[in-house]
Amino acid sequence: MAPKVSGSQRQQELASRVLTLMLARGMFMSLSAPITLSMSSLASFFESQGEKDVRGELESAIAANPDIFSVTPVDGDQLVSTTREGRAPVSVRPGNKHSFASRFLTPMPKPERPATRPRPRQQPAEVDLLAEVAIEPEALEVPEAAVEVAPEPEPELVEEAVPAVTRTIVTQAITPTDVSEVDNLNLAQAIRERLGADPRVANFGEQWLMEDRVPRFSRGDLRRLRDYMQEKEQPLTDDDLVQDVLGVRMGSPDFDLMRFALNYRLANEHREFEFVGTANQRFWSTSGLPQIGTTRRKLNEIGADYRFLIDETSAKPAHRSRSSIDHTLTFYEFIHGLLPYDAQMQELLPAPVTPNQKSAVLTFECPQSFTTYLVELRFPTPNRGGFILGLDDFYTENLVPGAIISIERTDNDGHYRVEYLPEAARSGQLLELDERRAQRYVFRPTTYACGVEESQLLTEDRFGGFANEKPLDDKARRRPEAVVAAVFERIGDAREGNFSADFETLLAGVNVERPMSPTLLRSILDYDDTGAFSRDPDADDSYTYVPGSTP
Repeated sequence: MAPKVSGSQRQQELASRVLTLMLARGMFMSLSAPITLSMSSLASFFESQGEKDVRGELESAIAANPDIFSVTPVDGDQLVSTTREGRAPVSVRPGNKHSFASRFLTPMPKPERPATRPRPRQQPAEVDLLAEVAIEPEALEVPEAAVEVAPEPEPELVEEAVPAVTRTIVTQAITPTDVSEVDNLNLAQAIRERLGADPRVANFGEQWLMEDRVPRFSRGDLRRLRDYMQEKEQPLTDDDLVQDVLGVRMGSPDFDLMRFALNYRLANEHREFEFVGTANQRFWSTSGLPQIGTTRRKLNEIGADYRFLIDETSAKPAHRSRSSIDHTLTFYEFIHGLLPYDAQMQELLPAPVTPNQKSAVLTFECPQSFTTYLVELRFPTPNRGGFILGLDDFYTENLVPGAIISIERTDNDGHYRVEYLPEAARSGQLLELDERRAQRYVFRPTTYACGVEESQLLTEDRFGGFANEKPLDDKARRRPEAVVAAVFERIGDAREGNFSADFETLLAGVNVERPMSPTLLRSILDYDDTGAFSRDPDADDSYTYVPGSTP
């Protein structure tokens, strides 16, 4: 239920709009996590929507709702915070007396030896003196008168100190190994391999703990975790699952331990749960969840379309070595909401966390629209290329094929910022795929306000040959050479029965039907042995195609 805003009618209106923006920004965050925006960015957004001199009104509207928003002054600006619950965030100072880290690193005190009960000195046994000494019986006769005999005193008990028991442990002499000359990465890998092979040690990612100290989950706990994910209809992070299902609050002494237990235990439940996260943003999925991204084409078919990327990428890429990349959007990527997992993208995005990890769920934030998108990275396999899907809404709401976007990494290896170049609005007849009946390509008037690469913009005057054409069948699409030939015939300049086109135009045209990199297209055109394709000597960076001799 949406919280009730206070203040005048104008203040209530602005407070409601600010809350809506912040909830959209933090839609994938936990209920109690703070969602923060600066006052200057809020004012800039409202001014882009037609409001003028709105900052003062925003400050008064936010100040009128202290239960919903908190304001923190920082470096001459103000940070406005709320939560998905529509409440001002409350800072919780985690306790440090019994935290997981302190228990793991601080050894237990040495137990005290119980006090020893003193034992009495053992008394000598009674001795028969008559048997020991030979005395005549007459010498033992006594008068009949009573003789007073003094009683024999009882033996005195003397306490004896018990000597301490000394235990000697003999160990085999071991010569220490000098690792000063070993590379730190190799040493870390050796430690991982040794600990990973020890069944007494639990491990998830770069976290380790003795297995007997990891809490266990019942079948009922696992069922509740699965049902909660299916109810939300999307993968969820370990933070959300620990808080919302297991009921352990973030900042409590047991939170880190329960989060590790959840990751370690679910990793062993292969039939019901699948890890789809990164080292810093650990998402979990289960069966029955809706697919992220396009349903126009099967994921296996998309992977087959990107198979050429396997030959163009390194077997051991330097993951997270790039800070940002720029990319020009193709028609194929636009209609399917995709991005290729090419060499540049591999250097920007993280590596798999667990062995045989098939995919990773990432979050892409667009600051220009205050929107965060849940996307899925499909890692490559031996016979299928990798790709990113789930950007359909971002593309259709802001971009056109040929638009230039920038993707920037953050400190969180699962969260990225994606932006486009804002420009003055323009209109043109651009290529679209009409799916109302039988699929066919059409040109429709389109208005866009983003920066584009002109050579890749699919306008009617350059790509008019696609009008009313049907997409190629799968048999032709699987052969890149056949796609190149079909594009020549659709958009090439006819010359004495042959067709000619420049390289940039061909690159934009072939990516209408299927993904194709500049490297793959060059290899098809330059290394064709059939004579179908050849360089055009009369034009710069252009090629010709001879019909009837398609490879």
